[in-house]
Amino acid sequence: MPKTQPIFAATYHETEPRPLQEYLKESAGLSARSLRKYFFKGLILLNGRKAHSQAALRPGDRVAVFPLPEEIGSLIPEPLPLEVVYENDDLLIVNKPAQLTVHPVKGITAGTLANRVAYYFLSRGIHSKVRPVHRLDHGTSGLVIFAKSAPSQAILTQALANHAIGRTYYAVVHGRPQSDSGLIDHPIGVRNGRRMVLPDGQPAKTHYRTLERFQDAALLELELETGRTHQIRVHLRELGHPLLGDPRYGIPTSLIKRPALHAGKISFAGTGLAIPEQRAVWPADFERLLMALRMGSERSPDQKCR
Repeated sequence: MPKTQPIFAATYHETEPRPLQEYLKESAGLSARSLRKYFFKGLILLNGRKAHSQAALRPGDRVAVFPLPEEIGSLIPEPLPLEVVYENDDLLIVNKPAQLTVHPVKGITAGTLANRVAYYFLSRGIHSKVRPVHRLDHGTSGLVIFAKSAPSQAILTQALANHAIGRTYYAVVHGRPQSDSGLIDHPIGVRNGRRMVLPDGQPAKTHYRTLERFQDAALLELELETGRTHQIRVHLRELGHPLLGDPRYGIPTSLIKRPALHAGKISFAGTGLAIPEQRAVWPADFERLLMALRMGSERSPDQKCR
């Protein structure tokens, strides 16, 4: 067993068996590329023993992921723009532009947010591996947390798994939700390579609040109770109010060229860490979309404002 503290540890409480790799991608925020390294080096334990990459989880199983050895030079630093929102000795929070991948994946080794963070660390003499604590989809803009050390990564990853870190998203959707707020509680699974609501899928819950209504669209605030891949996009489609600009789950529009989804707020209130709430202003394309919708809408008497 590794002598360091795990970066992620949990007991599997879901009722149905599930592939270990799939579970770690969502619950520990690890990419498929990273998981291959962890499995190869024997850093993923299942019930106290080294886990096989094809293992399946069953109710009551205990999972632990231990940190990789420090490999500071494994990522190519790139001197590209980086908007730092908050930084201390343990973490870095940046505002990711839309249409930017968080970290290298199969076929993409450069031009990612992680490459920019690597240059930021290098230029400031920060001797740390680039450790994204969570991910955002390529087309989603907003806040991303990077840990500066293995212990910090362990604390932050566990806090995310325990829902102690709050992440708030803003979405512009098709149609006008009748309710001012609600809970979308539908399991999500995969069929034919596509994520969708399925009776035998994994539990998924999304809370939403209607902030503003337009003629045939609305601005929503969303908080995740679970963290399934593409959860917001799938749930909004199921709600009957798909994301504007989302070519996979929503409705394409000339008003915005990517999914109208922005990770705008992160709260650490439940962690015990002395980190203030962080916010990222809406990017220019998101603001232009809202302006266009406001100009073409008759305001409702019950409309809420930002």
